[in-house]
Amino acid sequence: LFDAPDGARSDGAKSLVATDYYNRLASRVTAALSVATAAGPLYEVDTRLRPQGAKGMLAVSLAAFAAYQRDEAWTWEHMALTRARVVYGSEEGRAKLAGVLDAILKRLHDPAKTLADAVAMRSEMAQHKRPAGPLDIKRGPGGLIDLEFAVHVLQLTQCVAFDPRLGNAIEGLIAAGLMPPDITPAHDLLTRMLVTMRLVALGGGEIEPESRALVAEVCGYDDWEALLAAHDRARQSVALLWTSVKGETT
Repeated sequence: LFDAPDGARSDGAKSLVATDYYNRLASRVTAALSVATAAGPLYEVDTRLRPQGAKGMLAVSLAAFAAYQRDEAWTWEHMALTRARVVYGSEEGRAKLAGVLDAILKRLHDPAKTLADAVAMRSEMAQHKRPAGPLDIKRGPGGLIDLEFAVHVLQLTQCVAFDPRLGNAIEGLIAAGLMPPDITPAHDLLTRMLVTMRLVALGGGEIEPESRALVAEVCGYDDWEALLAAHDRARQSVALLWTSVKGETT
């Protein structure tokens, strides 16, 4: 995002209008981040889910961004926007963007439409991105995606607990009486398992017997069986939460 007055141009040897300047800059930053190394790309950079899709501009003005989010954005885009962080820019620019984000997220979202859109989107994801195995922490029933959907639906429909860190958002929703307290330990365990298993798991979330004790210890349990039992309880808590959120207006 950039903020420039109408008609602004760069002052380099080849003067460019702001839109051209910042889109070329964004392209160069993306290329630098994804530069090929002996071990593969430095970072996997995916810019396809931007306004107007893969054919849209990489960089847009703050005013255009605000207008798009206000008048054209889909529900999933506002759900994603709940995780937005203002990372870099001038103090004035960061403040203006924070104000735009706050206004967009706290505007009145129709509860029935928001929920219907989220349920339809989650169902489509479940059809096209099936769990890789019983320990697929993200995609399986009661996994982190279900938790994220529940959190974001409640944030948008209740206009509370906006924090880009999911754990903090959950704490805010619990304080508002919109979630049961057991969601915090469920989130913490599933997140820790996800990170740990990405380091040691085979495809489909399979853990070699030799690694199970280590995974259990890192996640705070005495043995693999105790961890699996806690995992199942966490998934049940999340599944019940998502079911209750879906049932509020069904």
